[in-house]
Amino acid sequence: MSTSERVVDILVQEGGYRVLPMPFKVGSQQFEFTQALLAGHRANDLVLVIDVKGDTADEVVTRKVLALTRALDVLRSKRPVTVVLTAGQAHPETVRSIGKVCRVLPVGSPAGPDAYNAVRDWVSVLLPLAQPNAVESKVEWEADLRKVVAASTRGPLMESLIAAAPGGKDAVEAELAKVINDSANAVLNDEGSSK
Repeated sequence: MSTSERVVDILVQEGGYRVLPMPFKVGSQQFEFTQALLAGHRANDLVLVIDVKGDTADEVVTRKVLALTRALDVLRSKRPVTVVLTAGQAHPETVRSIGKVCRVLPVGSPAGPDAYNAVRDWVSVLLPLAQPNAVESKVEWEADLRKVVAASTRGPLMESLIAAAPGGKDAVEAELAKVINDSANAVLNDEGSSK
């Protein structure tokens, strides 16, 4: 599997991107790159995958990317563009020139048993953040809270508020109001019975 195929595979499988047919049109102009992908429903990124090869002049790559971003500007597109350079080493001036109009990820051509993970690390900025499991989050925040709460403040009140916390802010406020009301009523009842 080539590096550009790995990039596409990761973005499609993990990021929900869809591959655009080549060539694709922006306005009345046609553009062709190694691959082009559009982000899924939560983002509107356009990702261009470009194989940098010995027979592909860096000026041609720069010119094509600048033409595409200019066409998007003319159409007043708000779509962020990311260029992933694969297969070869791009000239630093090319990366700087393209970097003025879009994000550039010079992946190159990682090899070896960890190549897939290396590519994934490069393109991870284009992937959605992984949400922790709700149970793990609950356990972690409770443990963290218990570590920072002083031993002198631990007790029935703290335990009842922690127990109410998974219900959200309103549940915690309701529990606190109940504890305050119960305490106030107990004091008022004691004063009334002592008279």
